[in-house]
Amino acid sequence: LAQVFIGGSFAGYSCGFWQPPAGSPGMRWAVAVLFGIATAQPQKQRMEAPKWLDDDGKELFSDIESDENLYGEQACENREKLLKAMAGKGDSGASNYRVRTLLGLGLCEVKKENWVMAKKRLESTISEMNVPSEDMMMKNPDLAPVALTKQASDFMKKFELTQAGTQFRRCREVLDRNLKTVLKKVHQQMSQGGQSLPLEKLIEEIPGYGKTGQFLPTLMTQVQGLREVFSFAELVDNALDSLDNQVASVDPMQKKKKLRLDVSKGKGSKTGTMLYVRSIFTAPILSTESLAVAKELVDTGVAKAVTSSSLEKSVTLLKRTKAGSGCKDSTQICEKLAKIADIQSNPFGESRLMVLKENKKQTLDTCTTNANIGILVSSKDGVRLTVAGESVELKAGEPMGLDFCLEASLESSSAAQVLFAQAWHPEFAAVERTTELRARAGGFGLSDEEVKAAAKAVNDHAKSAWEKTAKTWRSNSEGLESMKKTLQSKEEEKIKAKEAAEEAKRKEDEAGDEERKKNLELLEKKRAEKKRQQEEAEKKRLARKKQLEEEKAKRDPWLLFPEVVEAEKHLEDLKDQRRDANAKLEFDLSNSLTKDISAAERALKSVAKKAKKAYKKGEKPGATSASSTESKGDKTDSKELKTLQAKLQDVKERKDKASQAENFKEAKKLKAEQKDLEEKIAKLEL
Repeated sequence: LAQVFIGGSFAGYSCGFWQPPAGSPGMRWAVAVLFGIATAQPQKQRMEAPKWLDDDGKELFSDIESDENLYGEQACENREKLLKAMAGKGDSGASNYRVRTLLGLGLCEVKKENWVMAKKRLESTISEMNVPSEDMMMKNPDLAPVALTKQASDFMKKFELTQAGTQFRRCREVLDRNLKTVLKKVHQQMSQGGQSLPLEKLIEEIPGYGKTGQFLPTLMTQVQGLREVFSFAELVDNALDSLDNQVASVDPMQKKKKLRLDVSKGKGSKTGTMLYVRSIFTAPILSTESLAVAKELVDTGVAKAVTSSSLEKSVTLLKRTKAGSGCKDSTQICEKLAKIADIQSNPFGESRLMVLKENKKQTLDTCTTNANIGILVSSKDGVRLTVAGESVELKAGEPMGLDFCLEASLESSSAAQVLFAQAWHPEFAAVERTTELRARAGGFGLSDEEVKAAAKAVNDHAKSAWEKTAKTWRSNSEGLESMKKTLQSKEEEKIKAKEAAEEAKRKEDEAGDEERKKNLELLEKKRAEKKRQQEEAEKKRLARKKQLEEEKAKRDPWLLFPEVVEAEKHLEDLKDQRRDANAKLEFDLSNSLTKDISAAERALKSVAKKAKKAYKKGEKPGATSASSTESKGDKTDSKELKTLQAKLQDVKERKDKASQAENFKEAKKLKAEQKDLEEKIAKLEL
């Protein structure tokens, strides 16, 4: 079968390992078994259950794989059970399948918006992968969505909504690029096989998640892994919609922006000149301290150049990443602006040097995307900025930010020049910026070379300064802090309301007539009687335990030999340790302990056998160790034993074949027969 690869690993996060160079730490660590292997073969593909699972585990695995709703309530419940069935398994590939199951559980929690548990599950996923770091994952397009979703969940847990939105949007962009790469490879494979599908039509159908369209619904049944990637993408989109609604609940202007800018339903939504970005927040007026680009305007000398400007007519300095007509008269300002990546690489608007007339109100241009912010620099004092009813006076040479998606205007007490620059929003990530640049190049009138130059400026700036710029934005934004407190207060109020409702119900249940009180008294008596009976039962149990131990000592006195008692104690201790490891989902430790338990059981059996022989020779418990007086032992290779062993081997082979054929009823029957044979063999070997 032709396998389609993405970035060196199987499409859709397939089963596989990455092998570091010889001598490097960690010679083998799992990349992921998140989804299936994408293949261009026109046949229905399903991932088979691993052979090392028991019959119940295989049935759970098959149920999850066949569930149309990958993150529905039933599928999530089955994953919980499957994870327990996988605990302690050290077979080849077991860790990879646990990664796949843990990821599914993490995405289930994301769907429920249970951010605390989502973060925990996704951290377990990454830990089970045994990757060197999250930074490494961020550089791998196949693994980045997992790390980004985990980070988004962490931010949501801390009510940092817009930061979570940035990570979810980045995740969505990476998934979208991965999907396009898969479809291109599938298209290439199918073309080589004599089948032809229009690639552009396939890509156009991506927003329907493979559920709608002419081609993808059919292709989804033929290409393993597509369904999982599309489900992941849909889940992230739903999370972003939820986050955007939460922003709108705090910022009443958000809905108006969406109504004007959101053209997602239109055919040209990905190529036009208008864009609405979900879960981005911008205050009407922005402090200079929150904008790194404002500092750049000062440091590069743009602000100073504006204060010395003597233009008498408004001019365009930058328009859609290219120099405007005004650069002929303002060469110095244009050259300095071109060095500021957030302004120069922004194709959605234009930066202008405006000339204000005395006491004449001038309305500012309205944004074409909420992924932009405006920055104003006045040549003199006395210019007043008004945004959505809020006003502030500009100071000469000091940049001031604003949300120009809202109605904004300038008014000056005397003639003045004002630079109106339009820059990328600090929380709009580099991967989003380059995606929009390339997708909308035709609408912006940009050539391939201009797109490459702008994308390079975006990526170079992102490597050196984007995280710092975003951090500056968040740490000095009163609006974001206010949003965080508002969301936190709403959550606390929700918790308090829930607790109050529970308390009210409790009081209502407790309150009642005399009969209820009598019933409560009767209940207390019953509880006291039940406790007394339990205590008596415990005493009887302990007495019975003592009696059984005494009978055991009389029946099998060799089991009281010190070495046998010590071996039994050691075995029980190992079993307790494994139970604790399974409860904590420490699978590597559990696997190691399973091997130790098997060895301890064999050792106990051997020691007991030696003790029995020693006892028959006259030794008593507490005397010389049975092992020191043991002879070479009796041979057990009787004809009957050999017959039973051969029959056991045949039953095991038939049971494995039945499991592989998913004939679970027959496999269960053979399993019982196997157990019976093993017990008979054990008796003969004593």
